[in-house]
Amino acid sequence: MHHTVPVPVIVPSDLAPFVERVIDHLRGFHEAAGGMGEPDFGEGEKELMRCIAALESASIGSMLRALDPSAPRVEVGGVVYQRLNQKAESTYCALRGEVIVNRHLYRQEGVRNGPTVVPLDLRAGIVDARYTPAAALAFARMAQAMPSREAEATCESLHVLPYSRSEHFRLGVEMGSRWDELRDEVEANLVAQMHLDPTAAAISVAVDRVSMAMAEPRPPTAEDVEKGVKNPISVEMRMAYSAVWTLYDTEGRPLQAVRYAHVPTGGVEDMEKCLSRDLDAVLERKPHLRVVTLADGAPEMQGILDRVVAGHKADAQLVDFWHTAEHLGEAIAGAGRYKDDLLADWKVDLLERDDAILDIFEVLRGWSKQYMAMPTEAMPKGLYDALTYLDNNNERMRYASVHKAGLPVGSGTVEATGKTIVEVRMKRSGARWVERDGGPQALLGLRALATSEPKRWSAAATHILGSYVHSVSMLPARTGRVTRRGSEAAT
Repeated sequence: MHHTVPVPVIVPSDLAPFVERVIDHLRGFHEAAGGMGEPDFGEGEKELMRCIAALESASIGSMLRALDPSAPRVEVGGVVYQRLNQKAESTYCALRGEVIVNRHLYRQEGVRNGPTVVPLDLRAGIVDARYTPAAALAFARMAQAMPSREAEATCESLHVLPYSRSEHFRLGVEMGSRWDELRDEVEANLVAQMHLDPTAAAISVAVDRVSMAMAEPRPPTAEDVEKGVKNPISVEMRMAYSAVWTLYDTEGRPLQAVRYAHVPTGGVEDMEKCLSRDLDAVLERKPHLRVVTLADGAPEMQGILDRVVAGHKADAQLVDFWHTAEHLGEAIAGAGRYKDDLLADWKVDLLERDDAILDIFEVLRGWSKQYMAMPTEAMPKGLYDALTYLDNNNERMRYASVHKAGLPVGSGTVEATGKTIVEVRMKRSGARWVERDGGPQALLGLRALATSEPKRWSAAATHILGSYVHSVSMLPARTGRVTRRGSEAAT
């Protein structure tokens, strides 16, 4: 029979009650399991989690108190602060619960009623004066994935972040807004430092748009005035922008992808800037990569890509193969032909011959002539739209040579980006967003990080959390006194 041998462990006195609580719970469960009854394992597991959460919170409190300086004066950012006589109690929110800590405040030296700082917060990187780094990052991860109500329920089941819905949303916006502030400075470094697959042979850059519901202020109507509506809004569908650059191997298989999403206002400029900066950084490291641009044929989207690749050699600038196939399918159906077989044949032709698009265009024109000869017969919309689409973009539909070179011809990655980032997170039933409060872009930015290549989230998180940490230098007491105007008088 196996017997456990007690091993003495030295535990700090402030943590001893919490450690004993864990031990007592385990001992009690073992005794119950060895007796005549059947202990409830599920309830025992929950109680153990509560015991460990209490120990974790107490331990975090101990760590925070260790960061509270005892020096009479500190220097932060070149400014000297003097310790106030009294400590102030503060409640911090950690991953598994609240932690209460008494910590010192410091006031700017020589300034009557001057600004104060909390060195503990600065050294620990406390977010929003209340949240530990691990908790803040967990809030960000939840906020980019789901609405606050769902996040609150999920965290309750996981026994983490036991805080309100409003805190879930607010901290997500806080972290996303901080990333938005850091992006211009940090993103180029992320690309410069990220691992680029050594088998990468090509890079594609693709852009797209996805509609999302935006709540916008409108002038009040007589009905609004009658009902006492103070800030009337209208819900309008606006186009958000998504983009992705993707690395491919020599067989055209995707290896890594970095995604972006931007709100309607200013989205074009932001997306273009991000893509240009990243493409420059990637090609500086891997100048041999072949470059392909992919868009849906919209002039605005193509214009973005043309500007992004300016200064680089573009090996192919294409309209997405699948958008072309979709238009051809609608043209076939609109003209009353059998779609499945003919569209399948045309797809094969497009991937085998660069001039196949010209032959297909002539077929469509032939179909359209019967409607031109009959003024009362309107041309089917699918056929008309396809003819216009091909006429405007046929030079960007030469897929065969690009496909045979192992380069991508379809923008599935950007389609997936729009769906994964915007539709999944921002287009929930009943969702509407107010752009001026910063929430939409904050969440889009976080979600773009989370859905990009795996290490991008952690790399960005290091920069986000690091921006809350500040160096605090400990200083001895002054040897003189400081007057109200800040000048020193010798003792």
